[in-house]
Amino acid sequence: MSLTQAHHVFAGVSEGAINTLLKALCTVRGHYINYGSSSFVPATTAAATNMGPIPFPGVPGGIQWAVSLSIPILDLFPPSGGLSPLPPAPNTFNVHTQATIQIGCATWQGNDRGQMTPLKTVLDVWALGEIVSTYSGPGTGFVSLKVDKVLLPGISPNSLEHVLECLLRMVLAAALQNVTLPFHTFSLGAFRLILEQGPEIADNQVKVWGSI
Repeated sequence: MSLTQAHHVFAGVSEGAINTLLKALCTVRGHYINYGSSSFVPATTAAATNMGPIPFPGVPGGIQWAVSLSIPILDLFPPSGGLSPLPPAPNTFNVHTQATIQIGCATWQGNDRGQMTPLKTVLDVWALGEIVSTYSGPGTGFVSLKVDKVLLPGISPNSLEHVLECLLRMVLAAALQNVTLPFHTFSLGAFRLILEQGPEIADNQVKVWGSI
């Protein structure tokens, strides 16, 4: 059977191309993977996103915090090797990153803010996800990355592991939703792809089939 199967067009984007896109995007737009309150991120720039502190009664100015991700690296099915604790299954991808979580450890007396000492931890983050497509009309739309599960090796007790995994799943999912592949990425010049099958993950590619 041909690559196009029963369709007119087959197209694929390789694992390497997606990782190149991720690296370029996160390098130029670091605010997609770096967030923090004013003590860590004084203002929103291309490198980081300023957000409010965590309000808490009795803590002057609220709790200062920051969360940063290293540039995520995707591994499309089949696994590319190594000792991943969460290898990709058929039609899924694995993503690996490191999360740096910081808080401002403050001391105060009354309304006096006193001193703040930054404390941080770095966590190894592994995740599984899938490719989803969104349509906005014939031949138009995009393919995006959806995170389904996060694993943090070596965290104990289990209750702390579950809390941190949920937190970082939300952070990673929010970051990766900014990564999209428009259908014109798969198209041929002026001919737009009308998606009929896919996207699917196999042979270290995101594959689609359709007509133009």
